[in-house]
Amino acid sequence: MAREKGTGSLQREKSGRWTVRVCVDGKRYSRSSRTRDRARAEAFLNKFLAPFGLGEKTIPLAEVWREYEKSPNRRELAATTMDSKRVVWMKFAEWIEDNHIEITQLKQLTAEAVAEYLRVFRIGHSASTYNNHVCVLREVCNVVAEKAGMEDDPWAQVRLLPDDSHCRREFSQDELSRLLAAAERASGEWTLLFAVGMYTGLRLGDCCRLHWDNINMERGIIQVIPSKTRKFAGGRPVTIPIHGSLMEMLQAAATEERGFVMPQLADWYVNANWRVDIGLKAIFKDAGIVTSVFIEGRRQNTPDATFHSLRHTFVSFSANAGVPLPVVQSIVGHTSTAMTRHYYHENEDALRAAVAAIPSLEALRLGKTQPSAPATNTTHPGGFVAVSTASTQTLSPAQRLKRLDRYFAKGILTEDELKAARARIIAEM
Repeated sequence: MAREKGTGSLQREKSGRWTVRVCVDGKRYSRSSRTRDRARAEAFLNKFLAPFGLGEKTIPLAEVWREYEKSPNRRELAATTMDSKRVVWMKFAEWIEDNHIEITQLKQLTAEAVAEYLRVFRIGHSASTYNNHVCVLREVCNVVAEKAGMEDDPWAQVRLLPDDSHCRREFSQDELSRLLAAAERASGEWTLLFAVGMYTGLRLGDCCRLHWDNINMERGIIQVIPSKTRKFAGGRPVTIPIHGSLMEMLQAAATEERGFVMPQLADWYVNANWRVDIGLKAIFKDAGIVTSVFIEGRRQNTPDATFHSLRHTFVSFSANAGVPLPVVQSIVGHTSTAMTRHYYHENEDALRAAVAAIPSLEALRLGKTQPSAPATNTTHPGGFVAVSTASTQTLSPAQRLKRLDRYFAKGILTEDELKAARARIIAEM
């Protein structure tokens, strides 16, 4: 391999090993690379020249991840996220080394090699997994591209696939009843965990690590910054009114000691996450609920009904009760509208109506289908309305659509809310 003038040279000794030589500011430097392999000697020479600001811009394929980790240009990510990205990159690098031995430097990576790898990887993987894989590999290459001397972007022609992700479904009231019964048989803190998940819509980690400081018993609210919101939405807290059934359980669990609401589960989630997984699997099995399904074309079963389904159930119960979408978004922490950032202060009644739409524990145990405290029609100056469960369930779809039009004409609903509500009713027809 020819080198530019002033970037050092390699000299082969009688032993077969390569020695690197360079002249900087009139001073000559030489050092043995201790290898007979020319490519390794080139890598050693570039590393030797780096402190002098000399040498070719190149990064061996095996060193790419290390360069990415220490690059000031990459985003600051959680340790678990970095670990998952590293696994993706290492899998790709190993495949390139096994199938394209001519590619030893990142700048030698070609669009053809990338396309070949992706064709192989696509088999048995969902589009969402494929897209995540592509995004990680593209990001790693882009971060170190300049330092690696890459002139062409091998990912430029790669296109993401239409999303085919399988959303976790919500639970029926019968399934909720069976899950709660199984959680009670499991004893410990499991029943409280399921109640928190069902009545708050929080994710598993946030439920396990719920702290007493997040709970205001006097005002009857929970205020917490979800872990996902903390990372992707600027740390905006969500405010959740406490359902009557959950309030009774929290009052029974309250002690003088401050800390985690469920200390055992919090400790397991942080230090031995597998214990939580095993416990949940046992409860779902006892309740007779299948947690995953087989989808044609995928290598592994896909999650279908898991603890996260409680979040979907929370949204579903609220939506079916006629609670406006922005109200639900405010509680679960979605950021689709700027209004949800301060919505609790504008309409506390609407938030409480959303939570009240979920049946009480007693109603679930007795097999009742109506919430213990149905929402009432609540209007506030911002124009939103929480429609009662009883009033909407007794009307036909056509009548419900006419009612929405009347609400819109009176200024109770905004145009976006009208469209969302109409779409929901039409989907149910």
